[in-house]
Amino acid sequence: MPAIASEADQTPPPLFEASSWGWTLACGALKLGIAALALGLPFLAGHAVADSVGWMLLAGGAAEFALGWGAHRTLLGKVTLGSGVLTILAGMLFIGSGWKGLFPLTSVTMIWLLLRGLISLDVGMQARSAYAADWFWLVLRGLTDFGLGMTLLLGLPMAAIAVLLFNETREMVSSFGVLLAISFAVAGLGLVVMGLTQRGREAFGRAAALGAAA
Repeated sequence: MPAIASEADQTPPPLFEASSWGWTLACGALKLGIAALALGLPFLAGHAVADSVGWMLLAGGAAEFALGWGAHRTLLGKVTLGSGVLTILAGMLFIGSGWKGLFPLTSVTMIWLLLRGLISLDVGMQARSAYAADWFWLVLRGLTDFGLGMTLLLGLPMAAIAVLLFNETREMVSSFGVLLAISFAVAGLGLVVMGLTQRGREAFGRAAALGAAA
């Protein structure tokens, strides 16, 4: 019996499960809330814009890091842990830069999105034979972030010219807020779906165990 228990303890955890489906759901809900806040960036000005983005990134990154740390042996844990570290670093750069406005930090956002996209795509492709719904959300998140990062990369020259001619306009800040909101919304919705899916699997497992015991 002890040998059997030891083997059970070493069984790898499910690919997409965190330590608690509730934490996954909460992290997803927080990201959806941050996405909504990002849409309000055009109503801010000066240093407040960069600082607000920084605190949004810090909050989202800290939540991802906590979720990933509790499930670092799973694929969901790995992607959230890596994404959390990147997001925290990006947030610290926004807060500590002292820049007024967003344009000087657009390259930071671009790199953050590209790296997050690559991490999500890599982990998603590793898990393509697992649960279809969870795999879909990881790949969608990766494609979304990578696509947004490429959008920033391709638009930087035109944005630089526009800033030189007209300074940073409310329309530019609004576009940045929408881009940030899309990234957080897709990530948040994916985590909500994964949390609910994990809850369903756990409930099914308990019902099956009770049925077998009966």
